[in-house]
Amino acid sequence: MKLFKYLTYSALATIMLTSCEDNKVAHRDGVENEDLTIQHRPGMNVVGRVTVDGVPRQGVVVSDGINVIATDENGEYQMRSSGRQHIFVSVPADCAIPEESGLPKIYKTLRFDEDAVIQMDFKLKSRPVSQGFKLFTIADPQIGDNVDIAIWNDDIMGNMVDFAASLTGNVYGISLGDLVWNKPDLFPTYKRMVAQPGIPMFSVIGNHDHNETVKNDTESDREFRDALGPTYYSCNIGQWHLVVLDDVLYRGVSDRNDYSATITDQQLEWLAKDLEHVGKDKSILIATHIPTMRRNNPGNHVTNNQALYNLVKDYPQVQILSGHSHNNYITTIADNINETTIGAVMGAYWNGVICNDGSPRGYAVLEFDGNKVVDKYYIGSETPRDYQIKIYLPEDATYRAGRDKDSGLPLINDNESLLVNVFFWHTDWTVELQEDGGSWTELRNTKTLDPEAVKTLQWDNPWEKRPSAEPETNNDHMFLYKPAKADWQTITVRASDPYGNVYTASVNNNQ
Repeated sequence: MKLFKYLTYSALATIMLTSCEDNKVAHRDGVENEDLTIQHRPGMNVVGRVTVDGVPRQGVVVSDGINVIATDENGEYQMRSSGRQHIFVSVPADCAIPEESGLPKIYKTLRFDEDAVIQMDFKLKSRPVSQGFKLFTIADPQIGDNVDIAIWNDDIMGNMVDFAASLTGNVYGISLGDLVWNKPDLFPTYKRMVAQPGIPMFSVIGNHDHNETVKNDTESDREFRDALGPTYYSCNIGQWHLVVLDDVLYRGVSDRNDYSATITDQQLEWLAKDLEHVGKDKSILIATHIPTMRRNNPGNHVTNNQALYNLVKDYPQVQILSGHSHNNYITTIADNINETTIGAVMGAYWNGVICNDGSPRGYAVLEFDGNKVVDKYYIGSETPRDYQIKIYLPEDATYRAGRDKDSGLPLINDNESLLVNVFFWHTDWTVELQEDGGSWTELRNTKTLDPEAVKTLQWDNPWEKRPSAEPETNNDHMFLYKPAKADWQTITVRASDPYGNVYTASVNNNQ
């Protein structure tokens, strides 16, 4: 089990709370300080009250990441917390998500002095339960220096703001980790930037959000927690229970990439207790950084993913969101469990405007109605909403096998076949092709490199900001087609998703 030692105050090890009359209040900095008005039970050192519009609310879940307590008829909770940095409220669906500086603020910071009891109240405001809402989703901004920040701000942010403003109804956001590039001092910059679209943006911790100079998991995420709160938590939006998890077990001994994709036992135990308070009529939305499962690379996934799936298998729908891969794919795990992995908003390590699977750098939107997902799509940060397909003519398609490192020429010579990239394709889509106005032919996917990614990213190129960006070898949203006629004139591709969206693209023969 992962051992958290978030606080090093030696007094925590010797707290003795045996009297209901002991009302000593811990000294804490900041505006979160509350007068101790609740009589604590023996052994309890964190107490509080949850109110909604000033009225105490029973049944609201409060947690420090280990204890999971529902408030009583007086809206009160009590727990014995040791070594934890935050306490958070799993905001009920009929309450507004509290915000601070444009970001969700569902937590408070625990700061103990000596043998003390502290009170943390949560004062929520009511709002109608959202029958429908949209989730604006980004992954892997990975800002590491002023150049990254300038590109995001100058080339991407304006479109992000405009697109976010176009989303109507109840809109929330989530950022799926690798917020910075091993530069914890940039968390304040990230917070300011991600607040610009005006959507309350939840944040997930990624592998690059750890301090690489700290060689263990429990303290290498300190700067993330100081800036953004707990690394795992939950809340309720509409008919969905949102769970954010930390699936990066960081060691950092050999180098910054010394970590494993694992959900700690401590988190799984917390989640089991958290879900005891979630009715089976709700659906579950889980956000992680590293994919728990990969459709296009099934051997590479979270080590203990089955333990997670077992906890949520009885809910109507489970949608898992992840990043990390810098490309798009959707994985069906079970009839009721799907995982959507999002391409990077920074693309292929800030090297141009594409991800390593040829998708445009960008973000995704999921739309929810009741406890179901009713729409899901990806949009490039610099491309129109309907740009979902790229068709490569033969002279470009021949790069699908890669290029020679010295000459730059394609490794195969195919002057006939076209290649189609459907960025957000999944196995429940239908992709069809029409040649010169003839009948529609359904295409089957193949796993191959994206030609544009090959030509711009393969091998070390002197212009690349981060030469580690290489084309995705497991890219399976590709479709190969050899025209029936050598003198064909027009090829049209039609891609239909299960939500009723139909996308088309056409090319003309330029021979």
